[in-house]
Amino acid sequence: MDDNTNITSDTKRMHAPEGQSPDGVICPSCGQPIPDGMLYCENCGEEIHFVPEFEPEVDDSINSAMTNVAQEIAEAELPAEAPPASRDYIEIRLRIPKRSIRIAAAGLAVAAIVTVAVLAIPHIMSLQLFDRNSHASEVTVADGNKTPVSIGEHMIAPEPVTAEPLPESTAPNAPRFDCPSGRYEGELAVELANPVSTLKYYYTTDGTPADINAKRYLGPIIFDREGESTLRMIAVNEAGEVSEETIAVFTIAAAAPQAPVILEDSGEYTQSTMIVAVMQENCRITYTTDGSEPGIDSTEYTAPIKMPVGNSLFRFRAFDAEGKGSEIVERSYHLVYARLVSEEQAIASVVQVLLDKNVLIDDTGRVFGGAGRNVYVVESVIEIEGAGEYYRIVERYVETDGSSTDTGLLYAVNTNNGSVHRLGYDSSGKYTLFTLAAR
Repeated sequence: MDDNTNITSDTKRMHAPEGQSPDGVICPSCGQPIPDGMLYCENCGEEIHFVPEFEPEVDDSINSAMTNVAQEIAEAELPAEAPPASRDYIEIRLRIPKRSIRIAAAGLAVAAIVTVAVLAIPHIMSLQLFDRNSHASEVTVADGNKTPVSIGEHMIAPEPVTAEPLPESTAPNAPRFDCPSGRYEGELAVELANPVSTLKYYYTTDGTPADINAKRYLGPIIFDREGESTLRMIAVNEAGEVSEETIAVFTIAAAAPQAPVILEDSGEYTQSTMIVAVMQENCRITYTTDGSEPGIDSTEYTAPIKMPVGNSLFRFRAFDAEGKGSEIVERSYHLVYARLVSEEQAIASVVQVLLDKNVLIDDTGRVFGGAGRNVYVVESVIEIEGAGEYYRIVERYVETDGSSTDTGLLYAVNTNNGSVHRLGYDSSGKYTLFTLAAR
C-alpha cells in the first residue's frame, strides 16, 4: 500500500486544492498545518473537509475487489453459460487516507461474506442482483416450492424438493384364526391360520383386551362351554412391536346325540332278515314305518326288527336324556323270498292237507254229500307283513254241469317253504294266517 500511494511532490502540487499546501493540509481559518488523518484544526477547532487525492492504484484495487465479489455471486446463481459482465465502468478518482482505505477494504470483505451467506438460502427470500451494466436478475421462491430462477435472459430449473418418505411400519400382521365367528355345536378347537415362528401370540377368552400379560398361545384353544365366548389375540415381534388385535365371537350350543347306526343297508333282500340299530349311550331310539318324522313319542326300538316282506320304509332317530334329537336315519327295503315252491306244488299241498283232514274224498277234489267237486286256483301272489310272500289260493265248487261258485274259503301257501295256511282278515282289513300244515 505504501508503494502504491507514493506520489511525487509534483503530482501533489498538480492536484492540491485551494486551502491546502502541496506538502500537507492547511486550516482555511488560521492557516495552521493539519496533521495527516485529523478531521479538525487543533489550533482553532475548524472542521476540515478533505478532497481526496486521486490515486489510480487504489482505484484499481477497489475495482478488483468488487469484481471478485460480483464473480462469486454470479458463480453461486448463474449457470456456466451466463454471459460475462461488461468490462466497461466509470473511473472515480478519490483522495483517501491510507487508514481509511484499510477500513473500507475490511468492510468490503465483511459485506462479501454476508452477501454470499444470504445467497446460499434462496428459498427464504428474494434477491435482486445487478451487474455492472445494471441488468437486474430476479430469484423468486414461493410457498416453499422450488421454481425456475430467472437471471437476465437465462432460466435455471432447480431440482424439485421431495419429501422424505415416512418410515414403514414394522409391526407384525394381526393373527388370523382357522374358523370364523359363528355358532358351533359341541366342542370347538380354534387354531392360528398364519402362525410365524418368530412371533409370540397372547390371547384372552373373557372379552378383555389382549396384551403381553395375557395367556400365551401354544396350541389349539378349546371352547366346550355352552354360550358365547369372545377370543381376542395379538402378535408381538422380537422388537416388542404389537400387531392389531384380532377379535372373534363363538357361540357354543349343546351337541345333539349321535344318529343311530342301522346295520342293514337299504336294498333288495331275498331271505328273512332282522333289522338291528345301535344307539349312543344314555340315548333311546324311536322309529316310524309310514314315512313320518320319528318323535320322542314314536314307537321305541327295543330289539331287532324282522324285515317285512315286500317294500318297507323305516326312519330312525335317537334322543338323549334331555329330549334333544339326532339326525334322522332312513332305510328302505324290498324283501322278496326266492320262490322255491311253484303254483302247482302249492295247489297240491292244499289238496293234500284237506285229504288229511277228511275234507276231501280224493285228490280230484270230490267232497262228502255232493256230486260235484272242489277246485283250487292261484289268484295272486301276496306279501304279508312280517310273514313273507304267499300264493293266494281261492276254493271253488264245480257242479256236474260245469257251473262253479266260490266257497268263500281262501288259502295261502308260502312261496319259499310251502307252508299251508287258511287266509283271513283282521278288523283293520289286514291279512291274517291260520296255519294248517307246514312242511
